[in-house]
Amino acid sequence: MEGLSCGGNTMNLGVRKDDKFLSFVCGALLHDIGKVVYRATCEKNHRELGEEFLKEYLDNAIVYNAPKSHHAKDADTFSTNFGLIWYEADNLASSERKEISEEGEEGKWVSEVPLASPFSKIQHPVTQKKIKQLKYLPLRVTTPLPVTVGTESEAKANQEGYRKVLECFEKDFKILVSSQRLPSVESLLMILEKHFSTIPSLTLKIYREREEVKEKHPDISLYDHLKLTAGIAGCMYRYYSEVYREKWERNELLKDEILDPPKDTKRFLLIGGDISGIQRFIYTITSKGALKSLKGRSFFLELLTEHVISELIDGLRLTRCNLIFSGGGQFYILSHNTERAKEAINKVKSEVEEYLFDKFSGDLGLHIDWVEFDKEGFEDASSLWKALVERLERSKKKKWRNRLKDFLSPKMPDEDCYTEACRICFRDDKKLEELREEEEIKVCSSCKVQYQLGEELVKISKRDYPILYRFGADVKPEGSIRICNAYYKLAKREFDGKADERAQRVYRINDFSAKHYTDHPNSTPLYLGIYQHDDLTELADIEKKGFGLSRVGVLRMDVDNLGLIFSTAVPEGDRTFSRMASISRWLNKFFKYHLNTIVEGCEIEPLDVAGRDVKDKGRMLSIVYSGGDDLFIIGHWLDIMEVAQDINQNFREFTGNPYITLSGGIAVNHVKHPVYQFAREAEEREKKAKRKSEKDSITLLTERPFRWSESKEVIDRVKLFRRLLTVRENFLDAVERGKPSRGFFYRLFYIATRFKDKKVLLLPHCAYLLARTDFEKCSRADEMEVKRLIMSINEDTWRITECAIMWILMLMRKGGGGEK
Repeated sequence: MEGLSCGGNTMNLGVRKDDKFLSFVCGALLHDIGKVVYRATCEKNHRELGEEFLKEYLDNAIVYNAPKSHHAKDADTFSTNFGLIWYEADNLASSERKEISEEGEEGKWVSEVPLASPFSKIQHPVTQKKIKQLKYLPLRVTTPLPVTVGTESEAKANQEGYRKVLECFEKDFKILVSSQRLPSVESLLMILEKHFSTIPSLTLKIYREREEVKEKHPDISLYDHLKLTAGIAGCMYRYYSEVYREKWERNELLKDEILDPPKDTKRFLLIGGDISGIQRFIYTITSKGALKSLKGRSFFLELLTEHVISELIDGLRLTRCNLIFSGGGQFYILSHNTERAKEAINKVKSEVEEYLFDKFSGDLGLHIDWVEFDKEGFEDASSLWKALVERLERSKKKKWRNRLKDFLSPKMPDEDCYTEACRICFRDDKKLEELREEEEIKVCSSCKVQYQLGEELVKISKRDYPILYRFGADVKPEGSIRICNAYYKLAKREFDGKADERAQRVYRINDFSAKHYTDHPNSTPLYLGIYQHDDLTELADIEKKGFGLSRVGVLRMDVDNLGLIFSTAVPEGDRTFSRMASISRWLNKFFKYHLNTIVEGCEIEPLDVAGRDVKDKGRMLSIVYSGGDDLFIIGHWLDIMEVAQDINQNFREFTGNPYITLSGGIAVNHVKHPVYQFAREAEEREKKAKRKSEKDSITLLTERPFRWSESKEVIDRVKLFRRLLTVRENFLDAVERGKPSRGFFYRLFYIATRFKDKKVLLLPHCAYLLARTDFEKCSRADEMEVKRLIMSINEDTWRITECAIMWILMLMRKGGGGEK
């Protein structure tokens, strides 16, 4: 095998010794690039095409030999350790592939086969009922990436479509290789995700009696396959170079050790991390500087999680290919199982725990554990994940057991706090500093830093391509925040400038532009829900702007039955590592990336009950937190009510699976209502929604939750009543002759609440109300519908009417004031 030195043949590599591992991982990451070239040209075979493609751009023998050294039929595969590892990693990463397994089945290679939704294997979490119709993902060539919407029609991923995808990928690839001899793994991952997320890794269809076996339709993208293959290969490189160090250094072939390891060998670790105390940390604040403090605290936790991940990957000497999931203060990393690896994990854990205890006195904790596994874990990952989750839960129950004396020792107030505590978090054991908000207030140092971090987030939230710098301990830029031995600083990217060369790493926030990854060798994509409307710098702005009653709303929402989705909802034979990783990534991408455009109103036509031109003007909201499977959004109550519907609609389109649902709760109150109360009330309402038999619900303005199908009826009724009113600049008015008066809506609300409380419908009142109401300037259809609703004796009809009328009355209030 030319140009390769890894167990047999030895020639000049054309790379520095330090680059060998990264070249090897990049080779694994690009081993199937020939599939895209083949589908775009239908020439030769994908292994030869892949080699030719990479040779054209890279003078790196390790990388361009990977495409022709990862199949059993390739002679080079079994002549080097690199070839053996690529072969084994490719097999382990593709354990989801269902070949012909039953009598009467036959396979057919169809290059135009589209990718099925990654959620297509998920059944009803309780009944195990399968979805009726697969959703298919069309090829994507647009940027920025839209929310992926599946279609029920199996549109062909034709040759012309692949040509366009290849052309776009090649353009980005040229940009990366023109600035670096070997593009970084992080930048390669970005462009691979950008272009190959809707391309199937396999185009084999299985037929039985000439009918396709739909449950075996390809549903793993080429990107997910490439990333996992590279992650596994990186682990195996480290494992064999450590466990079989002498043979590895002598370039002895380790064929049996790689393909048929000794019995009971566990070559891999699945590492899990979980930050505890998040709820209390984020939401235990007053209304003083609430929005900036919330944003800052939430973002700090993102930084903390990212810092731990970065330290682990660096300590393990792996790459971002090994990061399986990160969101919600949790993460999973695939690693090699060696003593050196375990020492690196414990070192990071110890350093971060020390930092957290000293900084937050035990309020935040880091829990890290792992499970050992081998081939079987890639075939059935559900038991693997379950065992790891159980270990992490046990760890949480023993929080700070090594520092119980320190944790339980009473904390004496700082001398500054004898008469007052921090005005944001109420702590009195930290020295107070001055913070200028509407008035000058005193806060602890942590709250001040997090407030300032929130201020920076406000500045960059609507800017194109913001960045986050990571600096070492020897560089402390003004306005940065310290986590352990590193400093982090937000900045707006200057298109005509270069990234700060002092930075260890530059995170590109929600950025898919290849050019931006070329001005710093350690540029890394970071996806964050950071949207915030320009007119919303603090919650007090809601009193000055907005439509109808000036009230703050909070939305909390998460995915229903998530534990079951990753266990029993996926058929037993389909719970592979690759599929679990793919589902996790797609879910996380919705909450961390796509949510920004949904909240802004840029995706599927946004709900706009008052005709406020939301699509162009955006929503007066701020994403406080989103990631993993849940979110917390704060802003004007009307935008909160509407965006909840938008998120649910987009999520249903995104998954294409009726059995994957969301539930949420909304709390509405005064601007000065304490944030921790908002969080608690929204959480309680979310729990009520989840107590419904099928969940899949939202608690709106009333205490009783609505199924999402019912909430749509509420929206339709709000629109009906709105047509009876006159739309002013920032409220609905009821002064036009020939239309219902303001009193009509108040009386209707009284009837609805009486019916709810007493289960008695005041039919004479209904008839009297209709007789006294003028509908002359209303459409005949609207008039008849209103009369039908008012004379109904159906309890659900009146429950929906009550919520809709409450909504309308709030829209009729001009500005602040009034009761809670």
